[in-house]
Amino acid sequence: MRGLQLIATGGAKPGRVVTNEELSHQVDTSDAWITTRTGIRQRRYCTDEEDAATLAIAAARQALARSGLAPEDIACCVAATLSSPTAAPSVACRVQAALHLPAFDVNAACTGFLYAAAAAHGLLATLGGRYALVIGCEALSRLTDPADRSTCVLFGDGAGAAILELNDT
Repeated sequence: MRGLQLIATGGAKPGRVVTNEELSHQVDTSDAWITTRTGIRQRRYCTDEEDAATLAIAAARQALARSGLAPEDIACCVAATLSSPTAAPSVACRVQAALHLPAFDVNAACTGFLYAAAAAHGLLATLGGRYALVIGCEALSRLTDPADRSTCVLFGDGAGAAILELNDT
């Protein structure tokens, strides 16, 4: 069976840093409470100019640059997110418009990147092509209840992208 090899990765972090101290002013928590339970000391939130799609595009561009490949070398792009800023155009459509490559979305929350990689593998294996771009991106700061201590301390925003190659090794 042909598998996928990781060729390059890219990432994007939004501009706003939110510390545990800042969250302690919103909910009944402290830096020590969050850190001992999660290991998290800070997270990133999108600014007004950023969203899941802008992060996805930035991460994809970085992965492409690191791979040395051009968008036309990519047979498919699968973007995994549950926090698209709009229903239409979707994150994948915005990536497609920015990079001029075929793309679609999957929505599977925490397992989204794995489902996206599996979908990309299936497309390359059955329809042809050598390279796929898989993106995982979220802007959960816009969906998470800032007054819910059980979730607001965990989630932030960001994107990661991977160029994968179908090969026999």
